[in-house]
Amino acid sequence: MTRYVGILPCSDCREIRADLTLHRDAENGQPDGYFLQQTHVDAVGGDYTSTFWGEWRLQPAGEALHYRLEGLARPVVLRLEEEGDLLGWVGIREFQGLEAAAYELWRAEPLR
Repeated sequence: MTRYVGILPCSDCREIRADLTLHRDAENGQPDGYFLQQTHVDAVGGDYTSTFWGEWRLQPAGEALHYRLEGLARPVVLRLEEEGDLLGWVGIREFQGLEAAAYELWRAEPLR
């Protein structure tokens, strides 16, 4: 199990606190589902948390390694960087004109 956390920009709240846990099969190490919580801070009506889960898979692209999350409104592709310590959204610069660095998740200790 590998966990990543980060603060994401939000168009209708102050920020989104994201917490992503990627699970792997204990025997063969293959992807075995994910769990994502996104807390919208200072949203209209107060803070609220959305929870998503689904399947993820490895998606090589040249020399880069990407993770593709299924089960959201649309698939999300994350690029593995910094020797596995960072996940960055792929193609996010085209999304809302925001810088890619605003969409990063950093490795964190798994919750027990």
